[in-house]
Formats: sequence, C-alpha cells, structure tokens
Amino acid sequence: ASLNPYYQLNLVNERRTAFARGGQSDTLRYPKSLNQQMGFTSTWPLLSWFRPSASYSISTIENNILNVSTFTLPTSTQVFNIGDIKTINRSANGSINLTINIVDIFSRTLLFRSFSLTNGYQLQDGDVWSNVEKGLDSKPEFWIRTPLRPNNIVAQRLNITLRDSVNSSQRWSPLEAYNIQGRRAAFKTLSFTNNFVRSIQRSEVTNTRSKTISTTLPDMIASMGQMENLIYADKWLKNMQMNLKFASRKTLNVAISEDINNSFGTDLRAMIKDQFDTSFSFNLRTSLNRDLRIKRVTQETDHKDATVQTTFDVQSFRFTPKFDYQHDTATLGTGAQTQNVKVITPSLLMRADINLPKGLILPLLNKTLTFTNRVIWTTSWSMTMRSSPLTISDNSRLFNLNTNADYEIAKSLRMALHGGFSRLWHKHLKEEDFISYQFGTTLTFQF
Repeated sequence: ASLNPYYQLNLVNERRTAFARGGQSDTLRYPKSLNQQMGFTSTWPLLSWFRPSASYSISTIENNILNVSTFTLPTSTQVFNIGDIKTINRSANGSINLTINIVDIFSRTLLFRSFSLTNGYQLQDGDVWSNVEKGLDSKPEFWIRTPLRPNNIVAQRLNITLRDSVNSSQRWSPLEAYNIQGRRAAFKTLSFTNNFVRSIQRSEVTNTRSKTISTTLPDMIASMGQMENLIYADKWLKNMQMNLKFASRKTLNVAISEDINNSFGTDLRAMIKDQFDTSFSFNLRTSLNRDLRIKRVTQETDHKDATVQTTFDVQSFRFTPKFDYQHDTATLGTGAQTQNVKVITPSLLMRADINLPKGLILPLLNKTLTFTNRVIWTTSWSMTMRSSPLTISDNSRLFNLNTNADYEIAKSLRMALHGGFSRLWHKHLKEEDFISYQFGTTLTFQF
C-alpha cells in the first residue's frame, strides 16, 4: 500500500505607512492573501484482483479587502478597516476507483476472459464566503461539507455546490478467447462497451437551494469488424467494421423540470476494391422537456443526420466527395411546431502533394542551389441547401469554394496562395443574396 500526501502554503502580509503633515506616521500591518493546497493519493493492493485507489485535494484561497468597508444594518453600522475582512474561496475533489478484471478472479473462464469493470466515486465541492473576519483560521478546514463558522455579523456564504458522482464502465468481448475459424472468426471481434453515470448536485446561491440528479444509462457501443467475411464480400471489401451506439440521459431538477435525451447512431466503414475508403453514418437524437410544476411537456425536439463519403487517389491527387443530410424539428407542449429545418450539403475535397525537386548550378561559386519545388494544394467546394416550411430565412442555397496552395520553393523560402468565393441565393428574400470573394498570398523567408 502507498500513501502520498502533499501540502503547500503561501502567505502574503502587507505593511502600509501613512504620513501626516506634522511628520507623524501611522503604520498598519495586516494579512493580504493566503493560498493553501493540500491533498493525498493512495493505493491499496489488498488482493491480486482487488486494488482500490483513492485521492483527495482541497484548495483554499483567501483575499483580504484592502479598503475601508462600511455596512449599514437595521440596528447598527459596521465599519471595517483595511485588511479586517476577507473573502474565502474553497474547492475540493476526491475520488475512489476500483478496476476489476474477471480473469483475475476466474482464470479458467473463456466467456468472461475479457470482461472488465472500472468503477468509481467522485466528489466535487466548492463554496465562496464573503466579509469573513481576518481572525478566522481556515487552514485546518479540509472538509467543505462542514461549514465555516465566522463570528462577523456581516459574513455570509455566497454559494456552495456539492456534487457526488458514481460511475461504472464495462468492457466485454465475449467470443475473443474462443477458437473460431473461417468466416465466423469475425465474431471474435465483437465487443461491447457501456457506461453508467449517476450524479447528484446540491447547490445554494444566496439562500436559494436546488438539487439536480443526472443519470446516464445506457451509454453503449457495440462494435464488430471483419464483416466482409460474414457477408461473403471479401473479394471486393476489406476492413469492414460497424459500430452501433445508444445512449439515454435523464436530468431531473427536483420539483422544477425534467429533461430526457435519447440518441442512437451507427457508422459503417470499409475499403472497397482496395481503392475507395468509404464510410456511412446515421444519428438520431430526441429530447423531451417536462415542467414538473405544471406537470406538462413543454418541448420536444428531434434530430436526424446522415453522412456518406469516400476517399480515393488519382495519381498525386486525393479526392473526398461527401454528402450530408440533416433535419431538425422542435415542437412545443401545445403541439405548435417552432422549428423544421432540412439541410442538404454535397461537397468535394481535393488535395494534391506534388514534389519536383530541381537543382540550379551556380558556375561562379561552383555550387548547386537546390529547389524542393513541393506544392501542397487543397481545394474544397460545397453547396448548402436549406429549406423550411416555417422560417422564411431558412430557404436558401449557399455555394462555397476555397483553395489554398502551399509552395515550398526551397527549405528557406515558402509561398502560400489562398482564395475563396461564396454565392448565396435566397428563395424568398432576394435582398439577402450576395457574392463574396477573397484572395491572399504569403511569402516566408527562414534564416
């Protein structure tokens, strides 16, 4: 087992002398600021498979008020001299973590040989105090959940946040240890990853309390490779892999509101004919907001997007055509739709890396001046088509063209050329149409 503590303290004191006309002086001595850092890390290898670790740290920052402060109360007036009161800002982080591999407990298992659990607990606390008397010693206060007890009548806690989080991550490849041959060997690449997070946050700001509970379950990714063998397409497909993702998150503001967010996504990637690096992705996200005070749904949103792209080379040029689709809708609890926007964007990215080294002989100096002559040219164009039956401004077509050429003449001499062109056509508001273009160049000498 190990325990590694650390401690750091920085104190700043100030002396101020005021001189009067008669030669008299008045000297004040007071603390100006304090910065304390304390914490520890620890590990406990109790068993070969049970090795928890823990850590905790707290930061305390004090700043004294360096002017005369006056507070008017219902029954009296309080006046504080320079340095008599201070602000205190504290923040703390603590965690306990434990990773368990099933194979360390059951060494003969095949099904759960790759199964692992990573569990943890984390606390994140912080508070801010104002107008605390300088005599209050906050250095031994290492636990924020125990409040400070100032004696000053005008001292107050401005805010406090206490957050507790429990998380667990599971990873499993169920068939990885089995001797599966042939086309079915692709099942050995099947893997699952899931995350569970539950967080409880309690806050108080100027005597107003709130509590928020966030839960994420599931947050799962299922992945599988070598799928070309399963579908008998290995003659023209390689490295085919699919990922499926699903996540659900719930956020509860106790007695106020509730938000539920669900998302599903998939992506597929493969190399076609050893030339076309192709990918496809699709995502679906929905959200629901409910007001618990009136027990009604206030808003629902829906998002869909899909992307198809491929990359291939033609001699020194690389081309990446791409097609994007996106659709967003939003509906109020009354059934009125507030958003309905569809965006379709075809695009093309072209990149070339051309290297033509040359040499120039200098006859008088009997030397050869080498030119690298390397050109990296990148060009992209896209056409963004927006349409909406609700919002007039979301009905347009936008064409964008950007090009950039980086020409390395020699190791110490480079030149860059870049330009762009844009054109907007609006379906209904013709006054929104525009044309814009830009051009620039940069010449760089390196010595």
